[in-house]
Amino acid sequence: MAKTKTGLPAIAEKRLMPYIERGIQNGVFSDAEPVVELFRRKATEDGLKETIDTLGGMKSEMAQRFVTDCVLTDLSAILRQKRYLAHMEIWEVAHRTVGIAKGNPRPVCFIYGQAQVESDGSTMEPAMFRMSLWDEDAALADDMERDGTYATSVSCRNLDAEVLDLRPLSGLTLFREEEYEHADRAELLKETFEQYDIADLEDHISRSPQDLRLIEATVSYAGVQNSKSGSTFGKMLLKDDSTMTMEAIEEGETLLLNCLCSTDIAQRYGKYSRILALVNTRMNGEYGLSANLEVAIPLVVVAPPKVEVEATGGDDSEDDAASYFSDDSDLLDPDAKKDEEPATEAVEAEADDDDDDDDVDLSALPVKVLKTMAKAAGHSGYSDMKKDDLVSLLSGDSDDSDDDEEEAEAPAPAEASDDSDDGDDWDDWD
Repeated sequence: MAKTKTGLPAIAEKRLMPYIERGIQNGVFSDAEPVVELFRRKATEDGLKETIDTLGGMKSEMAQRFVTDCVLTDLSAILRQKRYLAHMEIWEVAHRTVGIAKGNPRPVCFIYGQAQVESDGSTMEPAMFRMSLWDEDAALADDMERDGTYATSVSCRNLDAEVLDLRPLSGLTLFREEEYEHADRAELLKETFEQYDIADLEDHISRSPQDLRLIEATVSYAGVQNSKSGSTFGKMLLKDDSTMTMEAIEEGETLLLNCLCSTDIAQRYGKYSRILALVNTRMNGEYGLSANLEVAIPLVVVAPPKVEVEATGGDDSEDDAASYFSDDSDLLDPDAKKDEEPATEAVEAEADDDDDDDDVDLSALPVKVLKTMAKAAGHSGYSDMKKDDLVSLLSGDSDDSDDDEEEAEAPAPAEASDDSDDGDDWDDWD
C-alpha cells in the first residue's frame, strides 16, 4: 500500500481529499486527521469485517475502494451539517435496548447533562442538553461516566432551544475527557423549567417523552426490582409538601408519586434523600398518576442501605415494593441470608438417611425457604401464600408421606446460628 501524506491508501486519499479540503474550509475540522481516523474505524468495524475479508482484506484495492465508499457516505452527510464543539457535564447516562417486544431490538444510550457550545468563535451560556445515541453510536458512550466532563463535536438544529437536542456527527463524534468549569446544576434546572408540586401534576401531564416536569421531592422509597422478562428496573416513590398536608391525608388523596427510573438512579439515593427530579408524567387509568424519572439532581443525600441478597431462583410474584417492608424479608433479618442457602440445598436434595423430620418446626423457617420446600414437593399456587398457609400446606405433606420418601428438611435448622431471635432451642438438633 503506497504511502501518502495523510497516511491513507492512495486510492482513498485521491477520492477523499476534495472533501477534506471542503471540510477544513467550512470549519468542520481543522486538518485531515478526523477523516483518517474515520477511515481506520471503518476498516476495523466488526459489521464490515466479513465483507472486507471477502474482498481480499485491506491490502486489496477492492477492499480499499469499499471502505472509501463507506467513509464518503458518512462524510457527505457530515459536510451538510454545521459542526459545534460542546463542553459537556454528564448528569445521567443510561444504556438500554428498545424494541425487544416487537422483535426489533435496538441498542440506545440516553444522555442528559449541561453543555456550553462554541459557535462562530464564541461560547454560549450554559444550557441543559439531551442526546440519544442509537445502534452503533451507542458504543461511543461505553466509557462515559456520570459526573464526567467531556468535549465533543456535535450538531444541533436549534441552539436557541431551552433544552438543546445535541446529535452526533457520524464517524466524528468522540467524547474526550477534559477539565471544564460548569454552572450549578440545581440553579440551571430552576432557570430552565417551571417547578410543580406533585399534587398539581395531574393537571400538567406530559405531551411527549421530551416534555418534562421539574419537582423537588423527598425519597420515600427507592429500590431495584426484577420484571417477569428477567430485566431489572428502578422504582422510586416521591413526596413533597403538597402530598403531606393534613387536608390530603384526611381526604385520602394519593400521597406520593410512583416513578420508574434507571437502576443507577434507584441505587444512588436512600430514603429521606432530597432531590430535584425531571419527570415525564402520565395517567394510567385506574392506577392514576405515575412518571418516568429521567434526571435526579441531589440536594440532600442519604446513603442507601447496602445489603447483598442472594437470588433463590423463585418466581417474580415477590418483586414489588411491599416486599421491601416485609417482616420476613432478608433485608430485615441478618440471619436469614446465611440460613437460606443450606436450607434450600436440603429441601432440594434427596435424603441419604432417615431423620426425625416430623419434629421440624416449620413456622420457624423463613418464607422463602418454605416456598422452596413447597416447590420441591411439587405444589402449585404457593407463590401467593402467606406464611401460615405455607406451614399448613407443608405440614400436610409430613403427615401423608411415607418414611422412605421423606426429603431432608431437618438439616435446615442445623445450619441456623445459636443466637437466633426465634424462641426455639436450635441446640437440640443434630
